[in-house]
Amino acid sequence: MIDLKNNTLLTKESKKGKIFDSQNKDIEKEGRIDIVDLEIDFLKHKETQGNLFPIGIYPKAIQEIIIEIHNKHLFPIDYLGAGILSAASASIGKSHKLEVKHGWQEKVNLFMVIVGQPGDAKTQALKFCFNPIQIKESQLFADYENQLVEYEKSNSENSEHKNKEKKPILKRYLLSDFTPEALILNHSSNKRGICIYVDELNGWLKNFNRYNSSGEAETYLSLWSGTQITTDRASGKSLRLEDPCLSVIGSTQISVLKDFGKDGRSTNGFMDRLLFVYPNEEKILRWNIEQVNKVLFNNYTTLIHNLIDLGDDDTNISNVFTMETDAKEYLFRWQNNRPDKFFFDYERSVEIKLQQYVLRFALILQLIHSTVQSESKNQVDVSSIKGAIQLFDYFYHNAIQVRAEILKKNYFETLTELQKNILNELPKTFTTAEGIKIACKLIEGKPRVSDRQFKTYLKDLKLFKRLAHGSYEKTV
Repeated sequence: MIDLKNNTLLTKESKKGKIFDSQNKDIEKEGRIDIVDLEIDFLKHKETQGNLFPIGIYPKAIQEIIIEIHNKHLFPIDYLGAGILSAASASIGKSHKLEVKHGWQEKVNLFMVIVGQPGDAKTQALKFCFNPIQIKESQLFADYENQLVEYEKSNSENSEHKNKEKKPILKRYLLSDFTPEALILNHSSNKRGICIYVDELNGWLKNFNRYNSSGEAETYLSLWSGTQITTDRASGKSLRLEDPCLSVIGSTQISVLKDFGKDGRSTNGFMDRLLFVYPNEEKILRWNIEQVNKVLFNNYTTLIHNLIDLGDDDTNISNVFTMETDAKEYLFRWQNNRPDKFFFDYERSVEIKLQQYVLRFALILQLIHSTVQSESKNQVDVSSIKGAIQLFDYFYHNAIQVRAEILKKNYFETLTELQKNILNELPKTFTTAEGIKIACKLIEGKPRVSDRQFKTYLKDLKLFKRLAHGSYEKTV
């Protein structure tokens, strides 16, 4: 890899803290218009529902990367912005923590769900965001294979000392296919942290309780909180994680969102811990021949590798950050002025968990900014707190949208087959007369339902909205 500032080869030692500054860093001083700022303003204007991922929370060098990939590969801004946040979280692990006050420290682990339709680049966007970590994992696997060859060679040459040396352990950051036992075993061997990285999170959910009936969801609740985990292996050996740091990232389709709330997950706090990335704009990915600027691509790789190099993989020791005084005052004032009355119980639960996430977001953002700017800092500043609160607003909006989607789909499933058929046959908007003609059509010489029954059906506010006298719109 090349240090893009100096065009020199980067070694493991020399590349720490080095990243390419924004190509537009001097524009404001020169009084010229910043192209990236224009792009962001355009994207905000284009989004009619106004919940675009707030990429302004990142340094300009990272904003440039997101805009470049969005323009050249057409990946949604939300997928890229959230994917980079998750990749940064997985890179940091528990090498750093944020001390809120004495006895209260937060790690940076995130449980993130990328939501969308088939063909909208969920997989491709995540592949880009996690590619630098995959590069590191390839290097770790090559090292592991070499160590294994040496280990086996040593054992075969010195049979009397067989097994006296420790068998090499595969170091890793990501885990995709595993049993609950393998998850704990891998984490115990990789104390810095593990990120579950799967393409389809619905398969991950279906594996809950597949191997045992001990309540796997509850285990993930503990892992999210970072509390100690003890497990008894089939071999008879027990494993204990004193200070776990587990992240989750993957995608799902809108049509299967309801599965996330099944088996008590909508009431036991599991759903509230999920960060849903839900773009407003849904469109099929179109191929093009545009090439990504390799400089920007390498900049992103360098950022993630630098974040990995901030800590030691083989230790439980974390670098503990505190908050600058004005940052802490700003955060506590914001939290103390949050609503305490909610119409739905799930709104309260989402609010509380996302407030905790604000602390995690703030530390991630601080480390990204410090790494890009090559700063040596051990405090979170007010700009990182403000960026974290923007993320709170973004994810809160999405969480409520997902809950509404789940409730709507679950309610639809309670309808009779006849009710579903009539609902599906009705156009998006219709008059009472048009609806009666469709709903009350003759089947074997008899109307499916009477006029009175259909008019009663129209009063269901979960399914229909009255636009004007005699005019209705479906809400599902």
